[in-house]
Amino acid sequence: MVWDGTNRANWRRSIVLKIFVICFVCIHIPLIALLLNFGTGTGSDAWSIGLVVLGATLVGTAACLAAMWWLTLPLRNLASVISRYRAGGVFAEEQLSKYGNDEIAVVTRAVCGMVGEISALAERVEGQPALDPLTGLLNGSAAYSVQLPYFPGDSVGGTAITLAVFELEGIEALGARHGREIADLALVAVGDVVRRYFLPRQVAARMSGTTFVLLFSGDTPDAVFACCEAIRKSVAELEVGPLAAGSLRVTFGIAVRQSSEPIADLLHKADMALFRAKDMLRTGLETLRS
Repeated sequence: MVWDGTNRANWRRSIVLKIFVICFVCIHIPLIALLLNFGTGTGSDAWSIGLVVLGATLVGTAACLAAMWWLTLPLRNLASVISRYRAGGVFAEEQLSKYGNDEIAVVTRAVCGMVGEISALAERVEGQPALDPLTGLLNGSAAYSVQLPYFPGDSVGGTAITLAVFELEGIEALGARHGREIADLALVAVGDVVRRYFLPRQVAARMSGTTFVLLFSGDTPDAVFACCEAIRKSVAELEVGPLAAGSLRVTFGIAVRQSSEPIADLLHKADMALFRAKDMLRTGLETLRS
């Protein structure tokens, strides 16, 4: 294997390196404590040295356990969601952390993509409706089933395909304060906003509890920006029941299709752009500004 820049970057993000660093530091905590004890001269008899080493060992063990527990939390969440899904429950994708580039994040995104594709195939076979019951938009399974190469001009003529993912923020707090019914009414209102500005385009979907997808085919960056910005402003101005204007916010992630990328890969790129925008406290639409 050639040790190039890509491999070095992947190694730095690897969970193996994180585990090694945690174990290395925690193992050496007793040695560090012993050196500090000798350096400060606080105690040199066998009893005090033994207490220092024992205390540092306990601290190192607890720190290692806590760090490993935190590091593997996304993996345990993934296992829990998969177990509930296999038992007949809903695949709660919103409970998973897909951010990052370590092995756990890569596997999580792959599992989410495969579950979406399997659900889409099952719905096509069984003839089930592919609409989200609250918003009236497509559901996540229908979005995963979109065959991008069949969009007009995609293979011949180079029609641009842009995918926008936006996350609705504030809906969980709304449900906690005012109940599930008000939160559902807010989602219905967001669906109306999306249809108002996105039509006559066809592919708009609610992927999970708070995540929506918009697929643009043949639109210029300015047109994509205008549509997304109109949705962002309208959502911020929504007033539903006790909900005051400004209570809901949306953050976007934008991805432009390259070559013959499938929908799952395009969704992953848009998700990463969304995470970066949230980290930087941006709207996510800055990349579309001319």
